[in-house]
Amino acid sequence: MPERTEHAVLYIKYVDDALAEQGAAAVEGAISGMSLRILARTLPDGRTSVAVSLYRRVHRMRASGKAFHYWTHEKLTSLARTKKNLVVLREIDRRQGKSTTRHVFSESVVEFWIHSLSETLLRWMHSRPQARRLEGPEPQGVSNAVDRAIIAIREHIGELPNWDERFPMLQDDRQYRLASSYLPYLDCHNHAQVAKNLFGVRAYRRPLAREAERLDISTLNWFAMFRGLVPVDWLIDAMRTTETASDSNLYQPPLTSLQQRGIRSILRRTPQPVLRRILNEPVHQARRTLADAANCTAHRLAVTRDLNLLPEMIAARGQRRVRGSRDLEHLVRDLPAIERWHDPRGLAAQRAMQEEAYALREMEHYNHEIRLLPEGTAQVADWNLWKDKAFRAQALDLIEDRRRQLMAVHDRERHEREEARRLERIASQAQRHQWALQTAALLDGRDAAPGLSFVVARDAETLSRWGAMLNNCIGGYADELELDVFVAVCEADGLVRLNLQITQSHGVEQILGKYNRDAVRELGAPAQQVVDRLGAMEISFHSNALGMDGLRLPQRTH
Repeated sequence: MPERTEHAVLYIKYVDDALAEQGAAAVEGAISGMSLRILARTLPDGRTSVAVSLYRRVHRMRASGKAFHYWTHEKLTSLARTKKNLVVLREIDRRQGKSTTRHVFSESVVEFWIHSLSETLLRWMHSRPQARRLEGPEPQGVSNAVDRAIIAIREHIGELPNWDERFPMLQDDRQYRLASSYLPYLDCHNHAQVAKNLFGVRAYRRPLAREAERLDISTLNWFAMFRGLVPVDWLIDAMRTTETASDSNLYQPPLTSLQQRGIRSILRRTPQPVLRRILNEPVHQARRTLADAANCTAHRLAVTRDLNLLPEMIAARGQRRVRGSRDLEHLVRDLPAIERWHDPRGLAAQRAMQEEAYALREMEHYNHEIRLLPEGTAQVADWNLWKDKAFRAQALDLIEDRRRQLMAVHDRERHEREEARRLERIASQAQRHQWALQTAALLDGRDAAPGLSFVVARDAETLSRWGAMLNNCIGGYADELELDVFVAVCEADGLVRLNLQITQSHGVEQILGKYNRDAVRELGAPAQQVVDRLGAMEISFHSNALGMDGLRLPQRTH
């Protein structure tokens, strides 16, 4: 079996060495070289192709601060003859991850294609007069070399096909549309041959030829995607009920090859009853809906959907509940996503740069930490020293020991602070307890007003009983007993009329009666006598004490 061979038709390569001597700021992103390469390939089946690539030498800065350069190309273009004796011009944009293909029927297209790339090279060479030639002719001879390369390309590719001869039915419709629009008409002299190209010889029916003559090519391509998936009679019935392009003013954007492959992949996994419902929908509606579904499944760069799960999703939902293309689109969008990377070399380079940036941060952290150590304890690292695995492991161990020491010091200081706060809290509570005992001894059993006296609570049971008598929440303050003073104003028979809470820091904070009523509403005029009696015993009052409405604060004597 013959092997694939190739040889260079033209190779031009120029570099600018002066750029490498400039500073780091001028190096980042600069282009210091450019090359144009034209290769002629002979395929195993005897056909020939020509590949043209424009490369640039780009300078970058590593995370370590070291400059490096690499050769890259933005677009790859090729010209090849197909098995159907057509010539195809293909362009691959690596930045956007897109590929465009078109057929060539004119010599001017080939000349414009080559000259556009060579002009880019010439413009760069004129902007860099100090550029050095590595391969190819001198700058003044580049144009002649390109002209000779165009002649060589014509010899390799051969004579371009004639549009009028290959597409006799489309002589009035030039080749300005997508290839999918006119390829079914290749070498066809009647619509029967067009229908056979679209739907296959076995599925051909005379009504198909009549519909192929009536409908426009974009609508025919839509029905052709159902070929082999549904009976041909279903297609004929759906085509008969479809409006022609002249009858409807709806603009139908052409489906790209990527969308067609995505829609075909969806339709292949869809049961026939659902396909028949889609065929009964208006063409423009079903095309637009499934094109949106295909956009999220046939993306070349990152996220796709696992279409192999689509039959299970349809079965789980039920075929009768998938009423048309809109429901099918929702099911496709609900499929789990799959991450796919189109360029594993780019992924490996990205991972290497991330690892280098992480290593640089480690080195900077190490140099920052050793500045805090005594002089001579550790050696300052540069990038070349840090790449030594033994030194790097030793440095990381030193940083880890330093971190553990700092954490131990931090934990010890934290425990000391907590112990100091605990002792301070104990001392404060002891002081509050001593004050509460003195205040309770001062108030317990003293007269509050005519017929009323102060009673101090000594235990939680007393607070609970007072709360039940007055229907308030004083029973919930049991935790503050012997730290605050809780006093009741009682009648001679022991009936509780008022509750008071007295704290060391604020004095009387609450003086409330039954159902937490104010003291005046509970006792009336004697409430003021209770307040004056407390003031006479040098008990202070909080400025916002509860239950003091209608009462005046006692005047403190100094």
